[in-house]
Amino acid sequence: MDSFLKKVELIIRDKRAQLPTLPVVVDSILKIARDESASVADLANAISRDQAIVNKTLKLANSAYYGFIRSIDTVSHAIALIGFNEVISLILGMSVFSAFRLKGGGRFFDIRDLWLHSIACAFMAKKIAKKTGPGGDTPIFLCGLLHDMGKVFLSAYFPDEYSKVLEASENTQVPLFRKEEEILGLNHSTVAGLLMERWNLPDNLRLPCRFHHNSSACPAESRSQATIIEIANFLCHKADIGNSGNSSMEMPEVLIQKIGIRDKDMDSFLKELQEERAEIEEFLGIMS
Repeated sequence: MDSFLKKVELIIRDKRAQLPTLPVVVDSILKIARDESASVADLANAISRDQAIVNKTLKLANSAYYGFIRSIDTVSHAIALIGFNEVISLILGMSVFSAFRLKGGGRFFDIRDLWLHSIACAFMAKKIAKKTGPGGDTPIFLCGLLHDMGKVFLSAYFPDEYSKVLEASENTQVPLFRKEEEILGLNHSTVAGLLMERWNLPDNLRLPCRFHHNSSACPAESRSQATIIEIANFLCHKADIGNSGNSSMEMPEVLIQKIGIRDKDMDSFLKELQEERAEIEEFLGIMS
């Protein structure tokens, strides 16, 4: 088991390894994300250096999800409509998924379905955070987008091993992360944490993703956010939006009670997700 972890660490931490890199513009975006004094103009200037990102940002702002009456034709206006942190999150999310798509990730599950699940999880996490008010500066939307990227890495770099894990999970109806731990000795959330370290992503993003299947073990400063991702993940599976390669999910009842969500809140969240399916799918069409 330890030998497999060492293999993963070698690929991720070895500077000579052919790990997908993020676009240059992402460095600028991350600096803006860490700068509390950064403005909409700063973000718009950074985005303007990449025409593909400009086009997608404008398309998102003009999508049915936002339903703005007039056409949005400037990046600054788009940021104001979508939200400063959400635009940063979507750019980083697009960059990560594009990097692994080029590497051949998603060999054993539909990468489009995984992306759809991730977008739904991002929106759901934001709704739960608004309801529970965890506080802090955690980019919860981005945590939702990136929580499953460890699966894409495992599929791309360890296709034979991961194929066996996915098959075993489906045959036994045991949650995928548990089969990963049983067969590989680690799960995809651990891999996500290692990847984020390599890319120098901040702890307030890394920790909720790293512990999204074991939020009770997450360091205190990010525990409530990890709990939100864990619950959002469950709801997206229950709503059957997208597919992350997981054939079974456990109901996080203790976590739901701990964070102060009632049964009727869960029912409401689930209904909203199902009603927003078309808008979430439109997001995917624009971002992919």
